[in-house]
This record gives sequence, C-alpha cells and structure tokens, in this order.
Amino acid sequence: MAEFRIRPGRPEDTEPAYRLFADWQAAAFGEVEVGREMFTSALAGADASFVAETDGGLVGHAAVRGNGIDVGVEPAERRRGVGTALLRTIEQAAKEEPLLTGLSSEPAAAAFAAANGYVKAWEVWLMGVDLPTEVPSPEWPDGVEVRTFRADDAEVVKELLDLAYAEEFHHHPVPFAQWRRFMLEDPMFDPEAWFLAVAGDEIVGAALNWDEGYIKDLVVHPAWRGRGLGKALMLQTFGEFARRGIPRVTLKTDSNNPTGAWRLYERVGMKTERTYEIYEKRR
Repeated sequence: MAEFRIRPGRPEDTEPAYRLFADWQAAAFGEVEVGREMFTSALAGADASFVAETDGGLVGHAAVRGNGIDVGVEPAERRRGVGTALLRTIEQAAKEEPLLTGLSSEPAAAAFAAANGYVKAWEVWLMGVDLPTEVPSPEWPDGVEVRTFRADDAEVVKELLDLAYAEEFHHHPVPFAQWRRFMLEDPMFDPEAWFLAVAGDEIVGAALNWDEGYIKDLVVHPAWRGRGLGKALMLQTFGEFARRGIPRVTLKTDSNNPTGAWRLYERVGMKTERTYEIYEKRR
C-alpha cells in the first residue's frame, strides 16, 4: 500500500476534495446533497483544512469551522489510519471541544468516532414534505406583514439569526462578512425566496430559503414566539415553492433544539427522512 502524507489544504485541493465528498454522498444517499458551490463556499469559510495524499493524489480531506469537524477518506484507503491521522491533525485547529458528524445508517461512523474518543451527543434530522396541490394561505399575527429580502436588510437579518440561535449551546456566530459571503453569494441565493416578517420597522422573523426547495434558516424573534409566526413563514415558503413548481421542501433541525422546532415542522406535514449523529469529544 502506498504511504500517505498529511499537509495543509490548498486552493487547488478544493475540486478533488469535492469529488471525494460528492462520491460519498451519492453512495450514502443515492444523490449528491451538497453542490459544488456550497461546498466551495463552506470550505472558504473554514478555520483550517488538511488533506491526505499519496503519489497518486488526494485520498482524504478534513476541515474545521469553529468546533465542527468533517473528515472524509477515499473508500479504498480506509482502515489504514488515514482518517485517524487527519482527525488528530484537524483537532488541533478546533477552537472548542470538537464535534464530528456521522450517518446513523453507517455503522463505521460510530465505530470510528468511538475509537477516537468521541461519544454521541445529539442528532440532526433531515425533514421533508411533498407539497400538496394547494397550500393553505399563511395567517399572520396582528401587526405583522411579510416582504422579501433587500440588500440593506443583511446586517439586521444576521443580528436576528444570532439572537434566535443564541439559546443553542453549539451555535458559534461567524463574522458578518463571512456570513454574507456564504449566504448572499451562493448560487442558490434568491432574495425573492427570503421572507421577512415585519412589525412596524422591526424584522421579527425570517425564512431564508435556497431556491432548490431547502429552508436554510427559519427564525422568530424570542419576543414574538408562540403567536403562529413560524407556521406562517413555513406556509409562505411552501406556497412560493409550489408556485415555482418545486415538488418537495426539506430542512435540517437538531434533536436538542431548545424551542422544539421539529414539532412545528411535523404540524405542517414534514417527516424525518435521514438522521445524522453528532459525536463530541471532551478534552
């Protein structure tokens, strides 16, 4: 077997790293879930990345953003220490206690995590719904109107996201410039699919949707929760995607979400389709 080397990632590694990632998605899901543009944007915002290579090319890749770690290894190169070497290297760049993500349908992921000192902490659920022919009209709380996103809303929307997600212990706000690049420069960004709930001059809720039918963020200002605003934003989103002829809508949510957001998603017809397990290593 060829020896492998670990080195810091370089810009020219992005394409082979994506091909490795896309091949894994296709094998695991039957489809490529994350496109090249999103992968490239996420990698550009990483705190650090490393690759494993042999004389034949790249055989593994790892990246860290905050404390979230991703490690991928070419199937033919597994079980020879490549993943462990990448993990040990990338852990040094994690800013806090590192987290690994694995699929519940992949037993090898749990074994790899356990062998490297990680324990399961919570789950992330991919939820989806087939849109009906007719989507009910949203009912907005008194004093609230809905409009689409404008460029000058960006900073206020980012502040709302950070406020709404502050209760989630594993949320790590990123600098505005990095968030703006990731969100507004992604090819799936469409301001006409970003819905803002406005009360007077205040943005009190938002549904930020990728144009492929994916709800990237759904947030409600803490002071406005419990009034049906989240459901109204969901139905607004469903109605727009149905109008565009998109048959399905998906999103991801955490099992330990402090607001129990999955209950809302279930009420509007969404069901869990895939489970990702999050493993934590306590130093």
